[in-house]
Amino acid sequence: MVLRSAFYYAARLRTKRPPLPALTIPRPWAATGVALGLSASLYLAALNTVHGDAEEDDSDPDSEPVPSSENTAEPSLPPLNAGFTADISQWPSPIRYLGDPPPDGIVRMYWFTHYDTRLRIMSRGHRALISLLEGDFVNRANIADVIQENLWYNVENLFRWYQTDQTNPQPVEFMQEMHPPPNSIVQTMKTSISLSDEYVLNQLVGRVFSTLSKRNAPEAIRATSSSCLISALYEGDVGLLHVASLGNMRALLGRPRTAEDGTVTYGVHVLSFDHSPDNPAEKSRIEGLHAGEDVFEDGTLFGRSYTRALGDGKLKWSTHVQTRLHRDYLGAAPDPKVKTPPYVSAEPDVSTIKIMPGDFLVLSSRWLAECLTDEEVVGLVGIWLNKNQDTHLHQPLDPVNPSDPPPGVIVSPDDLPVELKEDKTVMYRRWNVPKRFINVDHNPSTHLANNAMGGADLDLRRALLELAPSESEGNTKALGIAVVVFK
Repeated sequence: MVLRSAFYYAARLRTKRPPLPALTIPRPWAATGVALGLSASLYLAALNTVHGDAEEDDSDPDSEPVPSSENTAEPSLPPLNAGFTADISQWPSPIRYLGDPPPDGIVRMYWFTHYDTRLRIMSRGHRALISLLEGDFVNRANIADVIQENLWYNVENLFRWYQTDQTNPQPVEFMQEMHPPPNSIVQTMKTSISLSDEYVLNQLVGRVFSTLSKRNAPEAIRATSSSCLISALYEGDVGLLHVASLGNMRALLGRPRTAEDGTVTYGVHVLSFDHSPDNPAEKSRIEGLHAGEDVFEDGTLFGRSYTRALGDGKLKWSTHVQTRLHRDYLGAAPDPKVKTPPYVSAEPDVSTIKIMPGDFLVLSSRWLAECLTDEEVVGLVGIWLNKNQDTHLHQPLDPVNPSDPPPGVIVSPDDLPVELKEDKTVMYRRWNVPKRFINVDHNPSTHLANNAMGGADLDLRRALLELAPSESEGNTKALGIAVVVFK
């Protein structure tokens, strides 16, 4: 009840308090237009480090766009966003920031976003929250900002309740354990994400039903799009990492292992959950909730490749709501097969792991897993670290064009410092080219992106970069990658 009240209080601040034009506060994450109320904005600005995508800026929205230094290599290529944190003591300009240095225990963060993916990073003291989202809903409903802000707000409230911050002492009767137990953090993450989704869906359809006019009909249409999510909360003081996954995105942890002869290999830990019809547990769960209905066909859930997601009102709203939207507000005709919604859940699964020295985390959109196996992803970051951990990992970097790396030594999958498993990926087979990798980038996220999109085949990579997913005949999709290197 406390969590729900805090969430809706934040929501009321967001929707009811008008912004003050005379007050100039940097907009570190607000490229999409979601505005916090004044009190919440000042609170976050005072306490938190907030980071956003490279496409965000503080310029006049009515002015002509100016190409960034990262996107000027070839005018014909779509915009690519890539960034990094400089080191433990500062955040450079490619990532917007406000306030404190990065949390303890993290050496550097790297990221890459391409098309419908969004990255959000917030930190305070020894805690950091990294969220990666993909799908149309991030463009149509600002869900990346809503999820990130409310998840961070509730996690911070939980830590304050447990008196972690000794600089702001609480009355003795409220003091409990010094640190919230992991199960409380897990439940807070689950509830915050699911309530945020519920709030956005109800808010959008509520605007439509608030008037007999069709003026707000596009609001409901926006809510029929969907997005998947992966969020990682790192507690540097205790070395715990909590990963919330919703949909079919991927979170991998690489852990170095040194042999007696001094060679380093990497273990692979999958921290995300596969919420797709291919997962027998998810399929059984949904069939149990909708017994007697034919909900799966051709390996999909009513044509969806996921079983949990943000948005997708068509599989969450009641049939009465969908009938009314169709009759009065330009909505699509209800699917006759959709009889007892909701079919899609917005409750994530959360995993927790203790971070060890030398670990690294890779968060990625689903397309990376269609191009590279989990072992190849970890192995590729491993060879990057083996080459760069004494140089590029700790020295300042300049933005580079990730689409055109210099030539380098070709690496085969068998050369990677990891134990390989069966390769079930489909994209290299579809492109009809062998997997040949390179290790030439100064940024491990663009290193992964380049090797996912053709590797050593420069012509293939350039062709894929020139194709938008909507016009590529399935040869390319939205791609987002974040790499976090721990101490």
